[in-house]
Amino acid sequence: MGNWRPTGGKDTLLDARLNTGSWNGKPIYIHVTSQEGHTGIDTAGKINATPKKDRRGPAAKNGIYLNPVQQTFCPSEAFTLLFFEEEKYRNSATHCFVFSFLKQPGASSFKEDDISNGSWVKELIYFDNITYSQIDILYKGPNPFAALRLQNHPNPKVQAAFG
Repeated sequence: MGNWRPTGGKDTLLDARLNTGSWNGKPIYIHVTSQEGHTGIDTAGKINATPKKDRRGPAAKNGIYLNPVQQTFCPSEAFTLLFFEEEKYRNSATHCFVFSFLKQPGASSFKEDDISNGSWVKELIYFDNITYSQIDILYKGPNPFAALRLQNHPNPKVQAAFG
């Protein structure tokens, strides 16, 4: 990936780690959340797969939404590209966890689709809780990602849309 700067150069260590695409030979994932969600996850020591039905609706299914390593969205771009500007999700990407599994789960643990027909944005759902003991956390805290136009992104579709 080379000169890709997901944080716009603000966090050169995280930029370098994300440029490799993997950590200890395992893919890197990103889970975006609100400040409240970040605090809850950190307190519990796990990312919970059980949805908050009062927020996501009674038909919400278990699963944790993850971004593959190339989807490093600043909060405003996450609001548009992941949450389709649905108001109840406005602050759902102010914080994040960047991690890799210590033991990569099997393919049946995930579901991956385009977030909408023809989109380059992927929707990756992991079906179980993720405990801190299962992952190497590379970063946790306020969302550090720069706007896509400032990242020198390696994906030509991203460059064309945001470059």
